[in-house]
Amino acid sequence: MASASTQCLPTEIICSICKDTFTDPATIRCGHRFCLPCLCLLWEFAPTVTRCPVCKAVSPKMDLKSTILAKKHIRSTGNSVICQLPGSAKQMCRTHQVIKLYFCEADKSLLCLFCACSTGHAAHKHYSIMQVAEHYREHLLMQMKSIWKKKQENQRNIKKVTNTFRAWEGFINLRLVMIRAEYPKVCQYLQEEKQKHLEMLAIEGAVIFQRLNRNVARMIHTGKLLRKIYEELKEMCLKADVDMLQVRTKEGCWSQLMQLYIPQPLDPQLSTWTITGMLERLNSFRVYITLDGKIRNCCVPLIEALRRLQCGPVHRDVPWDPARPENTPTWGAQTFTAGKHYWEVNVGNSCDWVIGLCKESWTSRNDMLLNSEDIFLLLCVSKDGHFSLFSTFPFLPHYIQRPQGYIGVFLDYECGMISFINVARGSLICNFLSRSFSFPLRPFIWCGPK
Repeated sequence: MASASTQCLPTEIICSICKDTFTDPATIRCGHRFCLPCLCLLWEFAPTVTRCPVCKAVSPKMDLKSTILAKKHIRSTGNSVICQLPGSAKQMCRTHQVIKLYFCEADKSLLCLFCACSTGHAAHKHYSIMQVAEHYREHLLMQMKSIWKKKQENQRNIKKVTNTFRAWEGFINLRLVMIRAEYPKVCQYLQEEKQKHLEMLAIEGAVIFQRLNRNVARMIHTGKLLRKIYEELKEMCLKADVDMLQVRTKEGCWSQLMQLYIPQPLDPQLSTWTITGMLERLNSFRVYITLDGKIRNCCVPLIEALRRLQCGPVHRDVPWDPARPENTPTWGAQTFTAGKHYWEVNVGNSCDWVIGLCKESWTSRNDMLLNSEDIFLLLCVSKDGHFSLFSTFPFLPHYIQRPQGYIGVFLDYECGMISFINVARGSLICNFLSRSFSFPLRPFIWCGPK
């Protein structure tokens, strides 16, 4: 609304929107001038095509050159008009009854010429009120522009969030449909993988079984042949001297038979088969095992049993010290009485190692054997360059390839299941199934010399 002072001003410096003197004047394309803040506020929520408030002409952009010229023109016109206003319209000095034309920087007050020259203000810096006001007005305009830029940015963000908000419910519904459609594919893929795995396992098992059968038949045949040669040699030894010398011609044939190849036992090993998603699933139950250095249980009988598996009856006299560090197992600091837990143990390139879980009470005993109860262990034993895997309770061999590097251990306490995983291949080594745990279980680790 127009103030009383603006009624005396010429219309060329009056904004037709706010009906007051221009603040940061702007000239739009049609030639009409307005306060830039007035235009900003008026066009903030306007449609894409903006129009002049006076003539309704389309004005998509403001002419910055005209804006600068308008500012200069309005300043000169405004100043001349303000200077023509009567003194009663200005702030009068009550002491000297003259217009206050100066601003004191020291105490931020308006002064007339006589007050500015007084002893109280003579030492202070004084500026023209018009100069200070113009400077402050420019400062305000700069702040307004900065705030308006932030407001425009905020408005863009509101528009963006509003669009997202409107599309969100539809997106979630579509996402639910997509995810719901994917899981049957995964189940179908895993079912197909499982079927293929079982078929390949059956085929490979049958092939190895045939090899074992042929291997046994070959060794039986060789054994019969060697027995026949042995019996003939025995009969020859019982003959009279003359008769023995007469049949000496067969010695060359027997010598050739003595060079006969002795078939070796077949070492069967099934191929490893990666189970898709198994490691990702188990890692959701990941825990990190720390070792308890206070438990000094050497488990001598268990290590001696492993040594007998390694050396056999021929090398049992090799010196061996069970108290050496490499012959001493370690126990985990954690015990488990519930839940699902998965951790990994790095056996590296060790030829002999034992990992798994044991009943907590075994930490205070020293009579653990391979057939002891409540020990759930996986063993790797090397002998004559061959590697064999066994599991305990009961003691069973596993004819699969020797895992190296990290071995995963998964415990499902409530389901009574312990699994051993070949981490490098993402494959299953073996399972302890359908066990019943009613006691604390503690991790067990032993790695022999590399």
